[in-house]
Amino acid sequence: MKKSCFSKHTLYAGLVLGGLFTFSSLNAAKNEVNEKNNVITAAPIKHSQIVGTWELTNKGSYAIVRNPRTHQEYKVGFIIDRYDDYKFIPVDFKTGESVNLRTLVDHNDNDLDDELHRFDFYRDGTMSVIEKEGNGRWERDDDMGVYGFRNDGFFMKIDGKMRKHLQIRFINNNEFELTQTKFNDSDLRRVVVKKVMRYVRVTRK
Repeated sequence: MKKSCFSKHTLYAGLVLGGLFTFSSLNAAKNEVNEKNNVITAAPIKHSQIVGTWELTNKGSYAIVRNPRTHQEYKVGFIIDRYDDYKFIPVDFKTGESVNLRTLVDHNDNDLDDELHRFDFYRDGTMSVIEKEGNGRWERDDDMGVYGFRNDGFFMKIDGKMRKHLQIRFINNNEFELTQTKFNDSDLRRVVVKKVMRYVRVTRK
């Protein structure tokens, strides 16, 4: 009788432990899925992964543009125009030649707007934009910006303007990929589906 009672207690304890293990495993799996579906949540709250100096690279960066009349979409690369506010100039992936956005998607300008080319992220949530001067030297903008992580993405506030609808698709020690799908400029909203910008680390802080 005692043996039977002991067996029942052992079985009960085993079921409880098994349930706890299963619950923990499900939670772990759920967290893993959440991290994969929302890459932003994988970034540390203390911003430790993104702290440092980063620079845009043409390798892995591209844009999807769409003709508003035909709805035909095109994938284009881009180069950085260092002589005109670092605007993104679209190029053909195969030939490297400039793409005429007026002909391709009926866009008034032949660039994809100017974006941040190089910047510093600091541990306290502030950031600096770094621009290249005419003499070839990198200079930090006098006005500091702020950045942070939210459940719906990544944000930067520069010159008092919030850059919303940004997503970090992945981040590691040496590079991260920033995606923009909505734009403040009405002309860009009309023809640009998204811009994918790959950044490489220059220095750590």
